[in-house]
Amino acid sequence: MVRMPALVVPPRLVPSPLPLLTPRDADIRLDLAERRGEVRRVARGVYVDDAGWSALPPWRRYLVRVHAAALTHPGTTLFLESAAAVLGLPVLAEPAEVHLLTETGTARASRGVRIHQSAHRRDIVEIDGLRVVSRADTAIDIARSRHLAAGVAVFDALLRRSDAPSRDDLAEMSGDRPIGRGSGRSSEAIAFANPLAETPLESVSRCAATWLGYDEPHLQEQIVTRDGRAQRVDMWWQHERVIGEADGAVKYDGTYGAPAEVVLAEKQRDRLLREHANVARWGWREVRDPRELEETLHAAGLVRRRPPRYALLATLPAALGGMLAQPVLER
Repeated sequence: MVRMPALVVPPRLVPSPLPLLTPRDADIRLDLAERRGEVRRVARGVYVDDAGWSALPPWRRYLVRVHAAALTHPGTTLFLESAAAVLGLPVLAEPAEVHLLTETGTARASRGVRIHQSAHRRDIVEIDGLRVVSRADTAIDIARSRHLAAGVAVFDALLRRSDAPSRDDLAEMSGDRPIGRGSGRSSEAIAFANPLAETPLESVSRCAATWLGYDEPHLQEQIVTRDGRAQRVDMWWQHERVIGEADGAVKYDGTYGAPAEVVLAEKQRDRLLREHANVARWGWREVRDPRELEETLHAAGLVRRRPPRYALLATLPAALGGMLAQPVLER
């Protein structure tokens, strides 16, 4: 039997983007509505509005699947990326499975849900009947079992929080885990993590640029332009005087104003910045193909300082899947 600790004070959890419908609560025959294409089944006996589902980006669909699986597997605890999703931590790509941790029974997988067993003690939070592995333990779990970029992204996001454990505390927690597969990867992710990285794209970009052999950039530096304004830039390579801007698609989705106005403002900002330094811009497409990112950085004037880490670069595209953009929900 897995030995679980006492529950800790819960954070606010990210809710399902769509209402979950069950036959007991619905006033219509959901099976008939599914045949008509009005609803979609996302778990055994759990449905959502089909039009709403089709409009969701992949990471939001995963959040729906996580809540649906928790509803149909009472007594289990959300684990790995499934815990990260409801805790507001970044999830790279769209996981194929919802991950649950159980105190009893056996490890198994069925219909997109994988149930794990682990003898290691973890802190558990509970809110509104939903049990979740804590943020710190979730970050360590992901860092030990997933690509190094995923570990860095989740530790960056965790360390940004005012209630986060210190880096030393995280290192101690990770060191308390059994030595073996993933322990070194977790330690490296904690050491490399930087709370100044504001988005998953910035986290992964910093990883990829460093693995390509370039110096690690300074983050969120202030550059004073001709108009007297201090412009905060994502990354700054001072030696070569190169500014790096990691632009996710969410920047142009209307969240920050009309897309045309955002593009115009960025062009004006770039003109001022280019009076001080070369500016390199990239998005998820370039990061998913490190060769494209390398071309972008090299064209801006960066100089490789050390040999590339080819194994990490070669496995990065698969770790990102079809990643385009995922805002981190701070809660």
